[in-house]
Amino acid sequence: MTVTHDRPWSQIDDERQESADWIASAPNSNEAAQPELPESPNHKADEDPPFRVVTAPLVSIVPLALAGIGVFWTVVQPAADRPLLGMTRLLGVGVLLIASGVAWWLELRGRREALERCCEQLELTESGSTTMHEYMAHREFRPLWSALSRHKAGLEARLGQLLEKQHELGLERSLADMQKRHAGAIIDSISDAVLVTDGFDQLVLANPAAEAILGFDRHEAFRKPLAEFVDDESLQQSIRQFRESGGRSSKRRVELTIGDKVYALTLSEVSGERDETDAPAEHFRVVAVLRDITKQREAARHKSEFVAHVAHELRTPLSSIRAYTEMLVDGEAGDEATRAEYYEIIDSSANRLGRLIDNMLDISRIEAGTVRVNKEPVAVSMVVKDALDEMRPQAEEKKITLTDELIPVVYRILADRDQINRAVLNLVSNAIKYTPEGGKVQVCIKPHEENQTISIEVSDTGVGIPEDAMPRMFEKFYRVDANRKMAKGTGLGLNLVKHIVETVHGGKITLTSEVGKGSTFAMSLPLIP
Repeated sequence: MTVTHDRPWSQIDDERQESADWIASAPNSNEAAQPELPESPNHKADEDPPFRVVTAPLVSIVPLALAGIGVFWTVVQPAADRPLLGMTRLLGVGVLLIASGVAWWLELRGRREALERCCEQLELTESGSTTMHEYMAHREFRPLWSALSRHKAGLEARLGQLLEKQHELGLERSLADMQKRHAGAIIDSISDAVLVTDGFDQLVLANPAAEAILGFDRHEAFRKPLAEFVDDESLQQSIRQFRESGGRSSKRRVELTIGDKVYALTLSEVSGERDETDAPAEHFRVVAVLRDITKQREAARHKSEFVAHVAHELRTPLSSIRAYTEMLVDGEAGDEATRAEYYEIIDSSANRLGRLIDNMLDISRIEAGTVRVNKEPVAVSMVVKDALDEMRPQAEEKKITLTDELIPVVYRILADRDQINRAVLNLVSNAIKYTPEGGKVQVCIKPHEENQTISIEVSDTGVGIPEDAMPRMFEKFYRVDANRKMAKGTGLGLNLVKHIVETVHGGKITLTSEVGKGSTFAMSLPLIP
């Protein structure tokens, strides 16, 4: 490969001198990084490679100096009287000038070839195909080549350090990306809504739960003000107030109502952020966590209502027992008939109180999953017949016709006999209570072999249930206001039946009713295959 240069040699010399001066003033670390050059077995320090044209500045300067002296001598001592001497001097001067020109040309050619050789070696060294040592360069370029070698060694050392640093930074970045992905996966898996806003109320992080609750796209809302995609003003104000307060408290908890849901909002600042930035105290990031506590609040409300209902239901029989007991103690019952009446009222109130307590305990055990269940194959007809025999005196007392449509005992269910009996008793008892005298109550058993179930239907010709009250008939302590005067009750019987059928035995209970015509309660239970 041949490299040509169009610049004058004076400019090249100047640049070489500047390069040498710059390399000489370079830091000592470059000199320390200079690689050791191997010794060639055939190399002598003062010899050029055999393919070099060896020239020196004196080769061209000496003929030129002699030619100048000849010209000067000819001018000082003219040889007019001796023409031959004058011609000889002129010839000598011409020969010297020609020799000087030839020497100069040879020197120029040698320097050009040496420079071209250096350029070729530099290109080969840069491409990694070969390595040129100092002794391979022309003598005139060896200092420059040595300086370039030191500079190259320093650059290689620095490049090695940079590559090592780049590798370390790459590992750190990979680790940071992995930690970021893990943190993102953890946040996305949290069922509570998580929002992170910066010091200007702009969204910087959200999880899918926040998208679902607040109704926005977290990717589109990124780095946008909270007010643009969150309509709830109370949430915006709570975050803004916490940030503007400077985080005087590490956490703040408030309750918010968004739509028909109640949420516990927990606000906190990003840990350690104020130590890493010089931003004002109110410009830190805020983490908002929304937890749905609707069910807890509903449970607390039901608990309060339950306690209030229990207190009310307990107070009524207890008041009767206390009042009639005091009258007996005070001797207000002067005759035996009055005392017997008082005794009967006290006994009835005590029984009612006992039933109320038993029902509450049974419901509580079923809901807590601690009720003892002894399931065994049970003939449905036998359970219904026992319940009807127990309730028949109560029906005869009100002149109510109690009929049944039983089926063969081969139809069996896997159930707790006592609990199924209790459920049937409650339904039949309610039917008798809310059916006027002379009415009818019918218990019918219907097998459904197509879906392997059996239903126990209790129908009456009673007062019926209003349509608006039917969805609440199985709630605790609920009683239809229009029917309260017909019979006493605690409002727990139907709730207990629902738990026995659905929670304990995996069945289903349904209700159909029409005011003035009667009601039908149906229990559907799975048959034994």
